[in-house]
Amino acid sequence: MTFLFVTARKTINKDSRADIFEPRVMNKLSRRKFVKGVAGSAVCCACFSLDFLAASEKVQGDKIEDINDNVHLAAACGTFCGACPAYITKHSSEEQIKMRLQKRFSSGPVKARKTIPDPGWMDGILCDGCLSGGQIASHCQRCTIKVCAANKQNVIRCSDCNELPCYRITNMINTGLLHRAEYLPNLEKIREMGVQEWVKYEEERWRCPRCSLPMSWYDAECTGCGAPRSEKLFQLV
Repeated sequence: MTFLFVTARKTINKDSRADIFEPRVMNKLSRRKFVKGVAGSAVCCACFSLDFLAASEKVQGDKIEDINDNVHLAAACGTFCGACPAYITKHSSEEQIKMRLQKRFSSGPVKARKTIPDPGWMDGILCDGCLSGGQIASHCQRCTIKVCAANKQNVIRCSDCNELPCYRITNMINTGLLHRAEYLPNLEKIREMGVQEWVKYEEERWRCPRCSLPMSWYDAECTGCGAPRSEKLFQLV
C-alpha cells in the first residue's frame, strides 16, 4: 500500500528561513504520527467489528428470553428446565447438592430403563436453561429442536410453530423417556395459558409438596425432607 504525504511550507517572510518548516523533519514526523494513527484506528475498528459480529451472532443464533420472570425455563421443545438435574445442580446451594448425592448413593444402585435414565446421566453437566443465554448444556446446544426454532422467524419455541408436531419433536418423544412424553401436552398448555403463567404453574408443580424444594424429573422423593413425589407429576414406571 502506498501513502502520499503532503508537507506544508508556511512563509511569513520570504527572506526568513526561521519561518519555514523543514520538509524533511515534517515528513518524518508526519509519517510517524500517521502510521501510529492508522495502526490505532485499525485496532479499534477490528475490535469494534469483532464485538459487533459477536453480538449479531448471539441475537440471530440464540433467541434469549427474559430471565426476570423465568420464562427462559420453558424450553424450545416444551420441557420445563427448572426440573432438569443440570439446572437444579447449577442453581442449588452446596448443602442441597450434598443432600441430593447422599440420597442417591444411600438408595443403592438403580438400573436404567427405557423410560427412566441412569441416575448419573446428568453428572458433571450444568445449565441455566434452554433459552437463558447463559451456560447451556452441550446436548441442548446441539438439539435439533432448539436449532430449528432459532432459525425460524417469530418462533421461540415449538408452541409458536405452525408445523407442530413435526418429526423432530416426535423423534425425541419416541425415545421413551418419561419427561419427553410431556412435550406436546406442555406446548399445548403454553399456547392456552401463555408462557409466563405456564412457568409459574410448573415451578409450583415441581416443588416438594412438604418443604418446597425443587424436584427433578426422576426424583422418587424429596432429597431434603424425604416426602414422596407429588401426584401432579408423571409416575415413575
